[in-house]
Amino acid sequence: IYVGILGDLCGPKIRVGKFESGFAVLEMGDHFFLSEDPLCVGTKAGIGTSYPYLTKDIKPGNIVLLDDGNIMLEALYPEDNRFYFRVLAGGVLKDKKGLNMPGINLSVETITQKDKEDLRFIIENELDFVALSFVRRAQDVIELKQLLNGADLRIIAKIEKPEAISELDKILDNCEGVMIARGDLGVELPVQTVPAIQKQILKRCSDRGKTVITATQMLESMMENQIPTRAETTDVYNAIVDGSDAVMLSGETAAGKHPVKAVKMMADIALEAEKAVGAVNFHYILPGVERKLEEVMAQCACEASYNACSKAIVTFTHSGNTALNISKYHPPTLIFALTPFQKTCRRLSLSWGVVPVIVKDMKSTDEMLAEAEQVMKRLEVVKSGEIITMVAGLPIGFVGNTNFMKLHKVS
Repeated sequence: IYVGILGDLCGPKIRVGKFESGFAVLEMGDHFFLSEDPLCVGTKAGIGTSYPYLTKDIKPGNIVLLDDGNIMLEALYPEDNRFYFRVLAGGVLKDKKGLNMPGINLSVETITQKDKEDLRFIIENELDFVALSFVRRAQDVIELKQLLNGADLRIIAKIEKPEAISELDKILDNCEGVMIARGDLGVELPVQTVPAIQKQILKRCSDRGKTVITATQMLESMMENQIPTRAETTDVYNAIVDGSDAVMLSGETAAGKHPVKAVKMMADIALEAEKAVGAVNFHYILPGVERKLEEVMAQCACEASYNACSKAIVTFTHSGNTALNISKYHPPTLIFALTPFQKTCRRLSLSWGVVPVIVKDMKSTDEMLAEAEQVMKRLEVVKSGEIITMVAGLPIGFVGNTNFMKLHKVS
């Protein structure tokens, strides 16, 4: 099993500071201030924040949310480096809780100085993916690409700001995949709109063949309980059926009481969901979009494999792009990506239906066919007389040159 490693850039996450007593109880109608001074110690009257542009960006009447929307404030007036609010919905506010300003154009940059330092660590340690938080526009992703300076990392744009929805197509043109981060998205937007937005993102990523990770509160109750609610089970199931390449746990494994059981439960739900994904999606993917030769070959391989009832699609790939191109069509049979590189195996870990396998480098088509037969038999995928679909690029070893497909009967 090859496990890809994703480095998550935290971005401009805005938080309150620390209270004298660790918390404050805010009641409806109270006045409460937020300060631009992060060292301002919190009391029932107010607290410091990590955001230096409060008085610049917030206007009277704006709504500010604390602690994932559990506490709601209405902006009243600025005074020096503080902004004063009226509490509309109260609660217990603890140290370091998040602060959201829905509908307010923020002056802060998406990629912070800390992100740049973390990115250097990610590049130096040769991680496989880098996730960019709080993406608002395509330019954010372009700036990250420039900072990568050619480093071999796949970019995952985290969709958690409303502005990203309106620029989604441009964002997708500049990254390898997205993460639907439903936590912050559900704070910034009306929570009842999140399911429709999730489906919209999944559809548009499917049309472009981009990787999608669906995340946040998928099995939230398992932070305390040993089994999830039926609604959570349905949520995970539907996310997979709708086209997610991966589903993600966060608090359940980071701070929950049953991390191993949560992972096993999600895996079990995924296996059940995959049984329902029987529709032949590849007939309808990328309608009206001009495609490269390797994408056309990938679709043809899916069609041929389906019509010939082949037991597997086998690709020989250096970069992993051949397997990725086939994966985007979500064929009903497994895709075996044979490659001599472990990094390629790891970066394929987020791709739908791909099983990476390390093999020696091939020198000829005869060698490829023999190796494919041997690997498929060793993995007990096929028996003599059954068909596998072979996909590769000729001449061998040239990246981005997928031009060979064969329906091969196993000897």
